[in-house]
Parts: sequence; C-alpha cells; structure tokens
Amino acid sequence: MANGEILACSKYYWEIDGLTDLAVKKISGIGSTLQTAGTDKSYGVSKGGKSVIQATVTGVSNAKITVEFVATAEDKRLYQWFVDSHSQVSVGGGSQTKGQRKTCSLTVYNQGGEEAARWNLTGVMPSSYKSTKLEAGSEGLSSETVEFVYESLHRIK
Repeated sequence: MANGEILACSKYYWEIDGLTDLAVKKISGIGSTLQTAGTDKSYGVSKGGKSVIQATVTGVSNAKITVEFVATAEDKRLYQWFVDSHSQVSVGGGSQTKGQRKTCSLTVYNQGGEEAARWNLTGVMPSSYKSTKLEAGSEGLSSETVEFVYESLHRIK
C-alpha cells in the first residue's frame, strides 16, 4: 500500500457468516454514537462563581446499516434469513433462528487489492427487507435492500 493512499469507495466487500458469496451493490449507515450528558450547559457553580461543565459518556447507540444486494434468480437466502429471524405475524411465538445473531465484516481494499480497512460487527440481524421497484422498460438490475441492526462495531484495521 502506498504511504498515505486514499481509499476508493468502490473497492469493498460485506461479509456475513454463512453468506460469503453475495453481490453487494452499496452500503450505507455504518456508525456509532456516544451518548453524553452534561455537554451543553452548566451542571453547577464552583468557588468564585465559576460555571462547571463536563461531558460524560452515558451510553452508545449504533446506527442501522443498509446494504443493497444484487438479486439473483434462485438465491433467496437474505429474505429467508429475515423471515426466520422474526416470529410469524399470524402465528406468533419464537423465531426459526431462536434469536441467533451473526457476525459481519466490512472490508475496504486498496488499489493493490489488499485489505486496507476493516470493521467487524457482532450481534447482527436483519431488521427490514425490501425489493427494488419493478418497472416496465427499466434498465436497472433487480436488488434486495436489507437494513441490519447490530450490537457492537469495531474498526480493527
């Protein structure tokens, strides 16, 4: 890798446990936010009438990740994972996956094709699923868009 190389947005791969051969069109939303208290106003006054302000981390919230996959004729694994992860509306009860979550990773590659950046996510499960808009005369590819929630996000490279 060249020293100080800028990474391109088009050289990446999204990998899901057990689903490692999916064609990914785009990814957005990866992120985490530290929730804070005491950041915007004084919580007290000290000697000499000095205002006291201190930012304190009170928790973490993770963004939802949206991944758009290129749909293929016979591969319904993403949809099946979504369905199996949630109890059936008409029947209720438990889910087919029994609450099992997966691990995922987002890898960005440099111009030499080597791994340059990597985020690992744990406790991943699909929270929403939708297919692409179908339209007569359209020239686009059919796609499946899945929104994922996760428990932890770590940039390891």
